[in-house]
Amino acid sequence: MKSYFTTFLLILSFGLLAQTQDIPNGDFEDWSIRDHYKPDGWYAYLRNSLRTTDAKVGNYALKLVNTYKEGTRGTRSYVRNIDYNNLDEIDGFAFDGDPLSLVFWSKHDLAEHDTARINVRFNYQGSYKGSVDFRFTGSTDGQWVKYNVPIQWSGSRTPDSVYLYLYSYADYGVDGDGFVIFDDVHFEKIGERMEDFTNFDFEDWTNYGVEYPDGWRSIDLLVYDSYYSFLLTQSNYLVEGDEAFQGGRSLMIKNYDNYGSPRTGYCFYGTENNQSYRPAFAVNDTFKYLQGYYKYLPDGEESEDTARVLFRAWENGSSRSYDVMDLPRSEEWKFFKLPINYYNSTIMPDSGTLVFWSTVTDSIHGYNSSLYVDALQLVMEPQPATIKDFDNQLHVYPNPATDQVYIEAQQPGSVVVINQLGQEVLKTSLNVGTNTINISGLQPSLYHFIIKNKSDLWTIKILKQ
Repeated sequence: MKSYFTTFLLILSFGLLAQTQDIPNGDFEDWSIRDHYKPDGWYAYLRNSLRTTDAKVGNYALKLVNTYKEGTRGTRSYVRNIDYNNLDEIDGFAFDGDPLSLVFWSKHDLAEHDTARINVRFNYQGSYKGSVDFRFTGSTDGQWVKYNVPIQWSGSRTPDSVYLYLYSYADYGVDGDGFVIFDDVHFEKIGERMEDFTNFDFEDWTNYGVEYPDGWRSIDLLVYDSYYSFLLTQSNYLVEGDEAFQGGRSLMIKNYDNYGSPRTGYCFYGTENNQSYRPAFAVNDTFKYLQGYYKYLPDGEESEDTARVLFRAWENGSSRSYDVMDLPRSEEWKFFKLPINYYNSTIMPDSGTLVFWSTVTDSIHGYNSSLYVDALQLVMEPQPATIKDFDNQLHVYPNPATDQVYIEAQQPGSVVVINQLGQEVLKTSLNVGTNTINISGLQPSLYHFIIKNKSDLWTIKILKQ
C-alpha cells in the first residue's frame, strides 16, 4: 500500500513540481442543471411559465408569471397548444364535440391595470367556427375560482380542432409583478363535461432545464437567466464515455439555431455575464501557456468552420495579456498549447479569463459544428499526455460507473483504487483481456484508479454514482 500511496501523492503533486495550475473544473467532471419543466402538449417558450404544486386538480398546475422591470415592458408569460415548427400538422388539439362553454379553475394575483387572458378558437378544416376571448384582473386572495365562459359560435357547432392561448397579461407591457395559475381547463355542454384534450389538467411535464459545467457560464444559461427564455436549440452539452477525453466527462460546444441561421455557441469560466471579458478565476503564477485537449468537428466535409479559444490575464483588475488561438478540424482528441504573451516582463497576474467558441464568428457555415474540450491547465512548459499509448494498451469503462468498472488490458498488471483522501479502498490484479472491478461497495464519489503493468503506469479518474 505504501508504494501506491506514494505514487498517488506524486501524481497529485506533479502539478506543483511542473508548475501547473488546473483551470477550475477544467476537466468538466462536475455539472449541474437549472431545472425547468414545460407542460407536455403545450408550447411554452418563456422561462416564467412554471410548474406549480399549488393545484386544484391532481399534483400540478400551470403558473404564468409577470415580471416587472423599470424602464422596460417587463416580461409576461404565455403558453399555447400550437407548435410553429409543425405548421403542416393540425392546428391545436383534435376535437369533434359541440360544447357551449369553456370551464377552468384559476388562482391569480395581478398588479393593478394588468389583465390575464384565455383565448380559444375552434376550426373546421382550417376555417373559423367559434371562439372564446376571456379576460380577468385583480386577485382571488389566495382562493381558487371556477370560471364558466360561453363559447361564441359562428354557424354550426362542428369543429374538428381547437387551439388555446393562456396569457398572464393580454398586452405587451406589465405594470407590476403578478401571476395567474390555470388548472383543469375543459369544455362543457349544459353541465356535461366534454371529452378532455391533451394535458388539460397540466399533470404531465418534461424537464428542459439547462445543463452546464459547474463554475462555467454557457450561452444557454446566459439566455435562460437574462432573457427569461431558451435557445431554440441547445449549445452546450455534457459528453461521457467513449466520446469524452480518456473516457471521463468533457464539454461539447455546438452552433445553435437562431431562427433559421446558425450562430456560434460559446462557454466561459465564471458565474456572471461580464466574466467573459473581466477577471473570472484566481491565477497564482506567471504561466507561459494554457494547455488542454480538443476535438473539432466542423459541419460537413468541406466546411471551413474553425473553433477558437481566448485566454486573458489580469493584475489588480487591469488586463495584462490577450491571446487567442483558432482550433481547426480534428476528428480525434488533440493536444493544444496557447502561448501567453504578457504586455511586459514585470507582470504578476492574479486572475484570468477563459472563453471557448464553437466557430469563429465571421465564418459560420453550419448548425452542427462542434468543439469538444477537456483537461485544461496553465503551465510553464507544455506537458501532453500519452493518449495514443493509453488508447492502444488500455480501455476503461464505463465512466461514470455504478457497480462495475471494466478494464481491457493487453498486458497483465494491477489496479489500486484511491479515494479523495488518498486512502486505498480497493486493490486487485489485472489479466490480459477484460477485467471486471466490483465497486458496488464504494460510496458515490470520484476515485483515482492507479493502473500499472510491467512498463507503464496510468492514473484515471472514475466517478462512482
